[in-house]
Amino acid sequence: MIVAKPEEKRDMRLATRYRNVIKSFDNKWHILDDTRVPIVREVLDWLENPDQKLKIIHIAGTNGKSSTGAMMGAVLQANGYDYGRFSSPYIKSSREQICINDNMISEKDFLTYYDRIVAIFKTHGVSANHLTYFEYFTVISLCYFVDQHVDFVLFEAGLGGLRDATNAINAPLLTVFTKISIDHQNILGRNLLEISENKAAIIKPGTWVIDYAGQDLTARQVLKNKTLAVGAKWFEYQQDQITIANTTPAGLDLIINGTPGYFLSMSGAFQVHNFSIVLQIKAALEALGYHFEVEKTRQGLANVKLLGRMNYHKDVNILFDAAHNVDGINGLVSALNAWHLKIKPTLILGVLKDKDYHEMLDIIVPSVQRIITVTPNNKTRALSAEELAAEILVSYPNVDVEIASDASAAISLAMRVRESSQALIVVTGSFYTLNAIQKDNRI
Repeated sequence: MIVAKPEEKRDMRLATRYRNVIKSFDNKWHILDDTRVPIVREVLDWLENPDQKLKIIHIAGTNGKSSTGAMMGAVLQANGYDYGRFSSPYIKSSREQICINDNMISEKDFLTYYDRIVAIFKTHGVSANHLTYFEYFTVISLCYFVDQHVDFVLFEAGLGGLRDATNAINAPLLTVFTKISIDHQNILGRNLLEISENKAAIIKPGTWVIDYAGQDLTARQVLKNKTLAVGAKWFEYQQDQITIANTTPAGLDLIINGTPGYFLSMSGAFQVHNFSIVLQIKAALEALGYHFEVEKTRQGLANVKLLGRMNYHKDVNILFDAAHNVDGINGLVSALNAWHLKIKPTLILGVLKDKDYHEMLDIIVPSVQRIITVTPNNKTRALSAEELAAEILVSYPNVDVEIASDASAAISLAMRVRESSQALIVVTGSFYTLNAIQKDNRI
């Protein structure tokens, strides 16, 4: 009979309590509730305003937020700066959402902050469910980053801007926008103008605003108007000339302003757009007095890691990418085309029913050999593997489609049915698809 050691028992108790606390959170979207951001703001006041003690780089946009944050984090760390990073959603562990220098918050630390917050709630006469799941993670991240004395915080908006919990912070050091495009029209706005207005709501007096150089003119004008209206500063910057010298599933060889020798360990030509934002952020920080060295920055870019975003596993020839909307799928397909693959990939696909998956299919189906459908790990929003397979066969009756009843077994199925090990397997469609598949630690 094997008896657990005291420390093992303690760890098991912690893990159990952590799971129970997470399960107790309100996980519903309150995306049209105008009271949520003021509630989070009030809680931050009760906690002595941790947001005001941090140098926050607030990142919003439709696509590229996490990639931009990961690249910037790697550059900061390589240059000797410690950074905290709040991002969502997660793939393997909910604790991925709160990291310092790529290290997740521990279950013990998370629970310590949770208990502290609940104790403060009691003094103000409110219950533990005063905050939702995403709001708890938002608030705990800020408290944690203050206590860990990080130099910067990369703070990623969850959904939109106006009613997003991250909008409860006071003016950040920088407010950064990645590409804004059509997504979540039922929540954020009917068109690009309304969606841009929703995201622009995070711009606050005194912050410096950085915008993606290729931003749609409609979105750009909305952001500029908001910047002027609230008394923020628009960061003017001469766009860098970035040339792709070579692209492979392992990453990109880049020439920056005529200087070769840069390797970005994130594949997909679209990452150049996100990287151009990183160069702007770096320039803004330099203008504010922070120092970056060329060689250290080069080393940082070569070591960027981001789970589930164009992650290529060479040993098994599998690419994981959480492309979850039309823009994301366009970027993925462009990358596949640029690699000039000898054999069309086998696609493992799972989508959410509130996404424009019909257009996503129109973009990606012609580029693949076959499709294995899976059900994403989201009970309320997932389109089932059976429904997705049926939708594909209606529009593409000649495509080979199989259904993986167990998402975690989808990769084993794909490896059996692909022509050879030289045939790439691509897993995509949603963060929740990758979450469903990671159960057997494939990612």
